[in-house]
Amino acid sequence: MSDPIVPFKLSILRAMTESLKAITPANGFGSNLADFDPGDGIMTARVFRGRPWFGDDDPIPLVSILEGTSPADELFEQEVDQSTGAYDWPLLVQGFVDDDKNNPTDPAYFLMRDVRKKLADEKKRVKPGRHTPDPFGVSTYAPTGCGIERLIIGPGVVRPADDVSAKAWFWLTLTLRIVETADSA
Repeated sequence: MSDPIVPFKLSILRAMTESLKAITPANGFGSNLADFDPGDGIMTARVFRGRPWFGDDDPIPLVSILEGTSPADELFEQEVDQSTGAYDWPLLVQGFVDDDKNNPTDPAYFLMRDVRKKLADEKKRVKPGRHTPDPFGVSTYAPTGCGIERLIIGPGVVRPADDVSAKAWFWLTLTLRIVETADSA
């Protein structure tokens, strides 16, 4: 791809990925989502964008960011019929963990808590020296007209191993109120 201008939504997803990678014990969390070297000299990610499926070779814990409102909903696109506008952008954050032997879903609650806490920190982020909200540090407004006005974190749901995953997992919704221009989308 030769287009050097990153679409605004992709810049949000990339910044969100980096934010979630900061969930580490050194930063006060119980979980560790930082990239790591499994011993082969190649850094391996634990936070992914757009990956709905994972296998036995993927690291645990791990988190995936997807568009959509819930695993049960059909895909849809909201109508926006203007060149500049604000709309809600639903995202889904899924997390996968190793099961606890006696209480399989317990570890998923800990990872979900850490993810929700990190997202809550992003909700409070403001532009340096201002009071303007700046979740994930990507709100620009001028000159592109793009920004995030609001961030709503869902309560989340924890599930045991099932037909979605061979391990315990959670999902939570994240809704971003986006302001963008069609030519910067």
